[in-house]
Amino acid sequence: MNGRDHCHTTGRRWRGAARALLALVALAAANGLVLAQEEQYRERQVLDPERDAFVDQPAPTTQPDELGPFRALLAEGQPKKARKQLQKWLKANGGHERYYEAELLLGDAYFDLKDFWKAAERYESVAQNTTGDLFRRANERTLDVARAFISGQKRILWRIFRLPAYDDGADLCSRVWERMPGSRLGELALKIRADYHFDKGDKDIAQDDYAQLVQQYPSGRYVQYALRRGAESAEGQFPGAKFDDRPLVEAEALYRQFQAQFPGAAERADVAARLAGIREQRADQDLEVARWYQKTRQLGAAQYYYKLVLKDWPETLAAAEARTALRGLGVEVPSAGAPAEAERRP
Repeated sequence: MNGRDHCHTTGRRWRGAARALLALVALAAANGLVLAQEEQYRERQVLDPERDAFVDQPAPTTQPDELGPFRALLAEGQPKKARKQLQKWLKANGGHERYYEAELLLGDAYFDLKDFWKAAERYESVAQNTTGDLFRRANERTLDVARAFISGQKRILWRIFRLPAYDDGADLCSRVWERMPGSRLGELALKIRADYHFDKGDKDIAQDDYAQLVQQYPSGRYVQYALRRGAESAEGQFPGAKFDDRPLVEAEALYRQFQAQFPGAAERADVAARLAGIREQRADQDLEVARWYQKTRQLGAAQYYYKLVLKDWPETLAAAEARTALRGLGVEVPSAGAPAEAERRP
């Protein structure tokens, strides 16, 4: 055999070996695929202990959404029909795992019917008996009822009477805040309650609520708002010059805190003018005391308080009046702008 024939024969042998190797690889891959398919199929099977063999699992059945029709009725604007059907379903399914979800929907039906108190009762039941998403949604809806009452919506009594329910709204805000302290929803509930008391004129309660907002949520959304409203609440509690000036002292402290933390907002709110007004009111209070002593002929005490006005509130209108009163009593006093003698309150 010459060299050319030898090379040709050797080539044919190598090609045959390659084809055989490829066939083995293909066979192994096919076997692997079959084994994988068998394994996957086996995973879809369960062991039958009586037959000692794997059998097909029954196909999972899709449970119908029992509450879907009620949601559809609410979405279609048929709350009355939804309410009747939900009441019937709840009566027949007391221990159902979705009972409180249905009760939440019943609350929504009452809400859409503007029977807000019955809606609140359902939401309260859900909030007290659930956790997680249902708990959160129930509290959100409770706050919706609170807003409705505070905005003037009436509470229906015996299907006939409609009564104002402003305080009920504030109470529902309290419940949400107590159930969800530290949350954004709890923060909002407290803010709504504080605004209600502020607008109603209960400035002492409002001031406490705004203080809670600042303390409980120091990085919250309403710190700036609560500081300003708290100061305004304190200032609004001062009844006049003949009464204790504690509210004015608290208001001044809150305005200064607001000014320090939010200088831009304080400038826009003209807090400087507010502080000047507080100084005038506190000066008027000391001036009123001096007038009373002068009226009762206790001239030594009257002079003392007139001088006190000059010392503590030199740039106020009360100071000018005190200076005139002292001169009328024959007391030498420095002109406006001159340093006054330092005295202490007795």
